[in-house]
Order: sequence, then C-alpha cells, then structure tokens
Amino acid sequence: MLFSEIYGSYYNAVARAVAEAQRGMLDADSLFGIVRELAFPESVLTVVPALEKGSWPLVKDDWTTNIRRPPTMPLSLLQKRWLKSLCADPRIRLFVDDAALAVLRESLRDVEPLFSGEDYFLYDAFCDHDDFEDEKYRENFRTAMRAIHGRRRLRMTYARRDGRTNEFTCLPCKMEYSLKDGKFRLVSLHRSHRIYSNMARMVSCRIVEGPDGADNAGIADGATDGAGDSRISPPPAAMESVILEIYDERKALERVLHAFAHFEKSCEKLGDASYRLTLSYDARDRTELVVRVLGFGPMVKVLEPASFVAEMRERIAAQMALM
Repeated sequence: MLFSEIYGSYYNAVARAVAEAQRGMLDADSLFGIVRELAFPESVLTVVPALEKGSWPLVKDDWTTNIRRPPTMPLSLLQKRWLKSLCADPRIRLFVDDAALAVLRESLRDVEPLFSGEDYFLYDAFCDHDDFEDEKYRENFRTAMRAIHGRRRLRMTYARRDGRTNEFTCLPCKMEYSLKDGKFRLVSLHRSHRIYSNMARMVSCRIVEGPDGADNAGIADGATDGAGDSRISPPPAAMESVILEIYDERKALERVLHAFAHFEKSCEKLGDASYRLTLSYDARDRTELVVRVLGFGPMVKVLEPASFVAEMRERIAAQMALM
C-alpha cells in the first residue's frame, strides 16, 4: 500500500503524544484526546493502553519520554517515486507554485519516477482538455482555490458560449475534475443556486474582501454545513439513478466498478455471471454517463429508467446510421 491510512493515523497520534511529552504537557486526559482526534474511535482501546502500560516504550510513567528529537515521518522510496511522477504532471503546477515545485524536484533528483504519462492511454477521453500550461489559467485556478480554502467570495468574469462575457460574484465551494474531459470546473453558490463554471472559460477572477458570509447574491436562505455557516456547503445537486445489468465476461464487473468507483452505488448478484448495479449520479452528468456506459458494449445493459434507455437507443441508432 502506497500510503497507509492506518499506519499514518497511528503514527501521527503517537508522534503528537511524544511531542507533548517532550514539552511536559502530556497526561492521561490529553493522551486520550490526542488519540481520539488523530486516530480512529476504537483506537483509544489499543493505542492509549499501549503507551500508558509501556508495551510501546515511548512514554514513561511520569508522562515524560526518552526521545530527544521531534518525531518525523520519513518518506519511503515508493512514496518518493510516486511524488517524482507527480512532478512531471502539468496539473501539479495548479496546486504548487514554481518555487516549491523546484525545491521538490531538486530533493527528488536522484529518484526514479514510479510511472510516466506515456504509461497510460485514455482511449475514450476527449482531446480538447484544459490548457494546464496557460499562465492565466493557473492564476485563475489558484485564486479560486484560495477562495475555497479561505471561504471567501469570488468576483468572476466568465466567457459565455455566445462569445459575450458575464461578471458576477459567487461563493466557491469546491473544485471538480473530469478525467474523461480533462477539465476542471468550479462549483459555487450564486443567488442560492449551485452553479458550475468551467475554468477554461474563466476570463479573470479576484477574491472579494468583506465580512464572512456577506455574499451580495443572497445565499443565506438554507445552504449550511450544519453549524450555521452558509459559506461551505452548496445546495444538494439534483440526483438521478440508473440500474444496470452486468454480464461478467472479460472482467466486465471489475472494469465497471473501477470506472464508476467515485459514484454512490449498490451491487447485487443475480446469477453465476450476472449482477445488478444501481448508480446515483448528478443529473447534469447524464450525457457523460450515457457515453461511458456505451463504452462497455454488450457486457452492460440498462434496465431503468426508461428515459436513460431511450437516450442509449438514440445514440446507438445514430452511430449505426453513420456506418
């Protein structure tokens, strides 16, 4: 496993406990709180006794430690090779500035990359993906990400399909990426509605300073995160579902589950080699989902809903007409 959630959580919890012991701030209550915060709910039954009773000889009876240096978590060679591969991906410059990327590349100069872009071929992907090398695109992307993490409003100039531009203020919530399209889109709130903005069509954007949550588009009528904060969670998307029957030949079930791994779904076995899969998806993504289901050919049959079946038939008829 490249990055272990269990190992990472346990290590970070114990590292925090050791660091607190070095500062003379550790006791039974703080140890319990650290493990509960950084590990898993049941970890207090294993990690806490292991440290208190000395089976993990890191903390002494008086809540001090013999460890002198702050605990660190060195990267394995496999992790370094993975990071080296990410450095070659043009999308990394959207998230890491050039100075930090130069430092990272220098620190990994003697490491062999784990993989390269030439090792993968996306046969069903579109060719008009976003230009990740464009400096203006990267600038807009980083500004939008700062607005998301800082929970700030964004003033955006956006190019419409008819060539005209539109300027408005929105509240960014999250960034989505389509591997098939090779495009990023910003999900935000505008006048209490969820909107999607393709980053490639964003002419410019800037963060609008002001009181937290003071969006002049009027979003305060319902979209909260459960704590009264209207800046975080967009209104729920309109969700639809589709029921597929999968004939498990040529590892069709494995390929389908991998292709739709990020969808909410349930699967049940019907026979020795047939399965029923129910997928929930954003209604705005129906066209993309239809195309992706068609890519599995006769191994996947759409059972419901009738509208999805009709759209599949229309596309198949159009393809046959071209032939």
